[in-house]
Amino acid sequence: ILDDKGQIAGAILVNLETNEVILVRAKAVIMATGGIGRLHIQDFPTTNHYGATADGLILAYRVGAKLIFMDTMQYHPTGAAYPVQILGQLVTEKVRTLGAHLVNIDGEQFIMPLEPRDVVASANIRECQERHKGIETPTGEVGVWLDSPMIDIIRGAGTIARELPAMVRQFNRFNIDIAKEPMLVYPTLHYQNGGIKINADGATAVPGLFAAGECMGGVHGRNRLIGNSTLDLFVFGKRASRASAQYAKEVKQGALTLDHVRQWQQDLEQ
Repeated sequence: ILDDKGQIAGAILVNLETNEVILVRAKAVIMATGGIGRLHIQDFPTTNHYGATADGLILAYRVGAKLIFMDTMQYHPTGAAYPVQILGQLVTEKVRTLGAHLVNIDGEQFIMPLEPRDVVASANIRECQERHKGIETPTGEVGVWLDSPMIDIIRGAGTIARELPAMVRQFNRFNIDIAKEPMLVYPTLHYQNGGIKINADGATAVPGLFAAGECMGGVHGRNRLIGNSTLDLFVFGKRASRASAQYAKEVKQGALTLDHVRQWQQDLEQ
């Protein structure tokens, strides 16, 4: 919600259990709505939760905020391709750092496994879609082998169980022992590089509207480095909270209005 001065004045919330509409007045709002992976861009699976559907970006854009680098999305190179129940779920990079290699249907290693994410993801896609060297699953998915048994061969028996307990449990649910069988993997939508354009304090072009976390854009450029998502969450979460609190102390709010929503609807009709 805006006021008649064009400043943020709160939000309208909906109780998902009762469908009750609630008006919340606020002198500042911080958007922290996460990414867009559940749009399944180019029909890729995703590591994202079911709420990652770009709602925050749309809300911010419609109220006048600018977006940046929206043409970029990070594909994690190793999402689960089998079984279908965990399609797209993250297979951590630690599997490769411990010694597992990526190999095609002929058992050939086609990429150095510790290249940057975009390079490895591109190689996996190329191996499956252009060279047709992928492995097809009973449900029609395709992927390459991540040769996890190599870890115990290189580092000693029990390394996988000790270093990758979550991966072991995830695949054990489907009777796959990753210490003895490789994992089938394929790139998965992982992180939205772009988002709501902010300044160094997390402020947008709309007075009183701030953003932090994956919904913001510009911090990573077009290609995020591994680990920087957690870093940006803490850094810009703190910056946005401090800046919004200071802003709320100083702003003089006007009358609430939904004129910007009506204008948006008129523009759509035209």
